[in-house]
Amino acid sequence: MESKRPLAPSDNFDMTLEECRLVFDTMDNLIIIDERGRIKYFSPNMYSMVEAYNKRPLPDKVVGKHVSEVHPATKILNAARSEKFDETCFYFASDVTNIARIKNLYRDGRLVGAIDYDIFTDGVELKEFLQKVSEYAEKGFINLQDTFQSMYETSKKQQPIKYCVTDIIGKSQAMTALRMQIAQVSESNSTVLVTGKTGCGKEMVAHSIHNLSRRCKRPMITINCAAIPEALVESELFGYEEGSFTGAKRGGRIGKFEMADKSTVFLDEVDQLPYHIQPKLLRVLQEREVTRVGGETKPVDIRVIAATNKDLWQMVQDGKFREDLYYRLNVVNVHIPSLGERPEDIPLLANYQLKRLNKEMTKEVKAISGEVMELFQRYDWPGNVRELNNVLEHAMNLCDGDTLELKHFDRLFAQALRKNLEIDFSAESPLERIRDNAEREAICKALELTQNNRSMAARLLKISRMSLYNKMRKYEIS
Repeated sequence: MESKRPLAPSDNFDMTLEECRLVFDTMDNLIIIDERGRIKYFSPNMYSMVEAYNKRPLPDKVVGKHVSEVHPATKILNAARSEKFDETCFYFASDVTNIARIKNLYRDGRLVGAIDYDIFTDGVELKEFLQKVSEYAEKGFINLQDTFQSMYETSKKQQPIKYCVTDIIGKSQAMTALRMQIAQVSESNSTVLVTGKTGCGKEMVAHSIHNLSRRCKRPMITINCAAIPEALVESELFGYEEGSFTGAKRGGRIGKFEMADKSTVFLDEVDQLPYHIQPKLLRVLQEREVTRVGGETKPVDIRVIAATNKDLWQMVQDGKFREDLYYRLNVVNVHIPSLGERPEDIPLLANYQLKRLNKEMTKEVKAISGEVMELFQRYDWPGNVRELNNVLEHAMNLCDGDTLELKHFDRLFAQALRKNLEIDFSAESPLERIRDNAEREAICKALELTQNNRSMAARLLKISRMSLYNKMRKYEIS
């Protein structure tokens, strides 16, 4: 019998580039990435589906971007990182169920990327499929419906994603670089130290790293080092055996590090970790093993992400933090810029939070006035994004119209004025002179904040417009 001749590449492929593009564009919700996670193809019908997940518009051009920046919910990165990956995945957004197939892409036996495409794009298609499966099952041909339904229910129960990289909002160069760094860092197992001022989003960054990593199938274990009483830190982190101390529960207790086996531990406010516990954390990082109080040593497969708003190196110099632990934590540093360092991101953040607050508070505030947005961009935001969110929520409670205006932000104006009034009370000046200097400074600052709008400045200072004019003449303010 004559053996079959192996097919040459040209024997089973006779399509132009345009014909290939037509096929790709026809496929439902298709993504192709290279081995580094960069998007090579993104089908036109993907935009609406991904925007439903991200809850905001995508940029016009996504090809060339890292897939984590565009569609962090997809599990396609797992296929680009793992040999022989072939899975059916469920995605849920806005009450729509998408079922996708994700597979490796090989060229000459080498892993070069991955592909993610929908099998079913909505609940109607899925329902029709299940009805057909049921019909065949009744005839005794197949019995798949129960299995398929089980897969669906299991997927629905998976650990929900609290934050992902698309929640890190900002178009500034600094934030774009931050998102890229998160994508790169997520691919390794290295310990990460997240730094930044209070309220800048360190927990969000930690979750984003975890949810892009190979450990994302298990929940990240969060430990707030400042919230655990010092006497309980060791037993909380490392666990204890039965009878190891007075009051120990029967059967002992598993510690947070053991709970995080095969997953990620997030140590928030790591600077608050008691000094006598720091050597034990160092051992966890170096040896990847924990010792329960009164028990034996056990290996753990964990990744550690720590966060702080303090200068850890200065704490080392002051003798409040171990130098060896500092180096073990600071293998990879991810620094989050403060909001005051990226004013171009403020309008984007403010409008995003406006939409969120409208939904939470069942309001229909449509816009933030231009005067308010200018004030936002001049204010330095010492509390960062958290302060911005709180200020907006305060204003939303005062607003009964469709636009947030200056009058809704008295608290922010007061903060801005207080910050800029620096008076030397040690000077040998009469009380009246001190008062006059402060009053003059307040008027000048109010005029600056309102761009010389005297009516607004008067409202800000809570005086009449005539009183403002009189004081301006008194202090020779033009």
